[in-house]
Amino acid sequence: MANAQLLDVTKEIKLDHDNVRELFQRYKSTTDVATKRAIANTLIREIAVHSDAEEASVYNDYATLGLGSVATHNKEDHAEVKRLVSAAGSYGFDKSGYDDVLAKAFTAFDTHAREEETDQHPTLRQKLSAQDSDRIARAFLRARTTVPQKAAGALNDSDFVTVKYAHAVF
Repeated sequence: MANAQLLDVTKEIKLDHDNVRELFQRYKSTTDVATKRAIANTLIREIAVHSDAEEASVYNDYATLGLGSVATHNKEDHAEVKRLVSAAGSYGFDKSGYDDVLAKAFTAFDTHAREEETDQHPTLRQKLSAQDSDRIARAFLRARTTVPQKAAGALNDSDFVTVKYAHAVF
């Protein structure tokens, strides 16, 4: 990896967190129904992909870092987030109360994300070598492209919006 830039796993994870936060802000501020629906679809998909990718990659290394119980806790948080995201995905965008259902899913995600950023990422930066952080970051980015896109269902690309922040090319 002589000429390649080393990636920081905590920065790649935070980028996902920031994308979800930005999408939720866009959702709240948008009044156009079609745009709002596309943002909601994207928000649901991004939360699901992020959670699955972390579980398929990042948390696998937690035990070797002495963070096995943290990984277990994170997976429990993810189970709750996924339950709420699934509820938002199946609730029906046009039904009364949808905003509240989506907000619950976002709030659970954001609470977990802030806990990771505040409590876990400093520990990861301290315990991981630059090379290990890069390896895990690349595994996370690969996992983002390979985890099942459950939340997308039968939707087309036009049913989504683009996210604001782009990941590093790996």
